[in-house]
Amino acid sequence: MNKKFLVIVLGVLFAFVLVGCVNASPDEDEDDAINTNTDQITEVFTQEEDSNISVIEGVSTVTLADYSDEFKSAELDCTYEVDATIDLSTIDGTYNITEKGTYEFTGDATDVQIVVDTEEKVHIVLNGINVTNDSMAFIYVKSSDKAYITSAENTINNIVVTGDIAAVEDEELDGTIYSKDDIVFNGTGVINITSSKNGISGNDDVKVCDGTLNITATKHGISGNDSIRITSADITIIAGKDGLHSDNDDLDSYVYIQDGSLNITSSDQAISVCSDFTMKDGLLTINSSDEGIQAATINILGGTIDINAVEDGLNASSDVANIYINIVGGEITIYSTSDGLDSNGDLYISGGYTKIVQLGDDNSPINYDGESSVTGGILIAVGSTRMSEDTYSDIQGTIQTAISSNGDIALKDSDGNLIAAISTDIAYEMIYVTAPELVLDNTYSIVTLSVTTDITLTSLNYNDVD
Repeated sequence: MNKKFLVIVLGVLFAFVLVGCVNASPDEDEDDAINTNTDQITEVFTQEEDSNISVIEGVSTVTLADYSDEFKSAELDCTYEVDATIDLSTIDGTYNITEKGTYEFTGDATDVQIVVDTEEKVHIVLNGINVTNDSMAFIYVKSSDKAYITSAENTINNIVVTGDIAAVEDEELDGTIYSKDDIVFNGTGVINITSSKNGISGNDDVKVCDGTLNITATKHGISGNDSIRITSADITIIAGKDGLHSDNDDLDSYVYIQDGSLNITSSDQAISVCSDFTMKDGLLTINSSDEGIQAATINILGGTIDINAVEDGLNASSDVANIYINIVGGEITIYSTSDGLDSNGDLYISGGYTKIVQLGDDNSPINYDGESSVTGGILIAVGSTRMSEDTYSDIQGTIQTAISSNGDIALKDSDGNLIAAISTDIAYEMIYVTAPELVLDNTYSIVTLSVTTDITLTSLNYNDVD
């Protein structure tokens, strides 16, 4: 269980603001008792306690897309037999591939371009290359049935484009590696890309099936018009715009993460999709972004996600499509200045363990415009009361209560067992929590470093926030 809780730089500023504007402690009633004797509280919770909490995969409330056949066996197979080996230092400008085959490239070069123009499958193997171009995309797939880019075992391949990437025959090339057709990355080596535009651009599908891919791009890290699909790869992206960007005129593009590790730092959205985002497994770390994940439909089925966002953590929005956030499993940690979960449609929670720290005023940890449904899973969130919004469940208890405190916070049952917890340094005005362990008429303790609040669950949907 990944317990690394990230704190964005803005957190310090907003913590200071919140400390100045938090409400007084909530009024006590016959169901609530507050203990402010901090000498009796030495530790809110331990990481060991938190790691022992069961993360259960639920049953999706919505019908999911079938992603069972997203990766073909040939795409996952990193073995190859070389048909031709080319030393890049011997190329004068452009190397043209017009026939099916496996082409291995070695050596160092400046201002070279590989152009693929065939109706067949082409396999390009990068074996320890170092390329620096001024205005040329390094690989241009003009036409192919499918192009494979493989990093050879135990190699590091460096590709740099420093200037404005020039068009070829009126085709605007906006990526250091640019493909008009499907393109697949695999292998067991490393590819480092530094780009003055996009790192990788694909007019159709872009798949990353294995290997290590490090991208620094002025614009998008990876752009795939129809889809971006990732499994088993280790990817790091630093992007001046979106980390992963997928859209097309039909508004049916999608991003699918089956497994692997993805680390994104971006100035705009870390992941931006016009249709569907689905994560099945793996590790997704968004170090900083304007928004974390933006798509019409967001499905979190498993894996570990850590998000630091200036705006929304998860944002479901679209002008035409069905809109929802659907959390079925996995572990999600969100630090956001705006909303933690923001759905311009519906919100469904049926499993997983979600933690939200919402830093700014005039927003809330949870925000949705349609209906909400909680049928399972654990969600704990702290933040502002300015636009607080609860959810509804007739299956498990939910608590939303005003609490003026700061630092780590935990929900425990009457025996002191940990149900949910967040580690944070900021101040907050309220807590929202739902979990299967919340049972009608039982009493629970919300514990911080400065205050303990006991609440008896007189309703499955307890809410004392104005």
